[in-house]
Amino acid sequence: MSPAHAQPGRGQNLVGAAVLLVLALVAAGVYWQQLQYDPAQWGRLGATSGQTAGPLAAFSVPGLSPLDAGQSFGPDNLSDKIDGKAELYLAAGFESLHTRRYALAGQSAAWLEVFLYRMKSAEAAYSVFSSQRRSGAEALTITQQSYRTSNAVYLANGPDYLEVVASAATPGLQKAVLDAAQAYAQARGVKKTGAASEAGLFPPQGLQANSVVLLSKDAFGMAGLDRVYIATYPQGSQELMAFLARRADPSQARTAAQGYVQFLLGNGGQESPPPAELPGGRLVEIMGTWDLVFSQGPFLAGVRGGEDQAATLALARLLRARLSEVKP
Repeated sequence: MSPAHAQPGRGQNLVGAAVLLVLALVAAGVYWQQLQYDPAQWGRLGATSGQTAGPLAAFSVPGLSPLDAGQSFGPDNLSDKIDGKAELYLAAGFESLHTRRYALAGQSAAWLEVFLYRMKSAEAAYSVFSSQRRSGAEALTITQQSYRTSNAVYLANGPDYLEVVASAATPGLQKAVLDAAQAYAQARGVKKTGAASEAGLFPPQGLQANSVVLLSKDAFGMAGLDRVYIATYPQGSQELMAFLARRADPSQARTAAQGYVQFLLGNGGQESPPPAELPGGRLVEIMGTWDLVFSQGPFLAGVRGGEDQAATLALARLLRARLSEVKP
């Protein structure tokens, strides 16, 4: 038997299992931290920053009184306020953050904090909005991209990303965070959404509502793979992820698709014969799931994470059909 096909010994199996367990625990820890993130718990008033409310200086909401003069943060010290999440914003195109706390009139212990992020573009604002969307939230119509949870309102509006987070989920504060978000929209005006036209290209059949996310940088762990839109498609007990990314021309899209396939193969993937119904498609099995990668016109696209090869191919066909309708 050749070394390439030799069966691993028990010791090798145990080491491999231990490594996979450690990686799984690290991934779980990161995911849990993201789920638990609450801006109100980061960077209390003692954080080092500019003591200015910036555009929030003139911001007022009936029934709320400012508790402080406000704070401003730039790329150099953003982590002072949101340590652990700063890289997400910086990678997307962060420019500035202005924060200020307000309390219900006569109730200093009942307060909320406004976080106004200015990003480099509407697309950058949509990226941080979509990648942190809280599960089970209630959609709002304050702006084209807005929702609320039990104690907060989140919205994207042009290059702005706004969070209004209350110290508790009491009826008075729930109304106050909504009033504050509406006051912001009235003062700034409702801008065009940052979700580019790519966000509307995913097949609607089976698409999970509010699941379209823009990954600004190093998508799927691949350095240099940027501006990738992803969408979730529940399939019984599993979920498929469709993805697409517009490039400058078809040649660049083909190069990007080849690069991503090589990335998969370099990380243990095994390529299978290409599907006849998807000419030019590349089918890779990796860690027990299937990735189908292809290019269509100026788009790099594909489907990730499918345990069922047939379901993966079916969604890839729908995605390719949608992209083939896009005019150059």
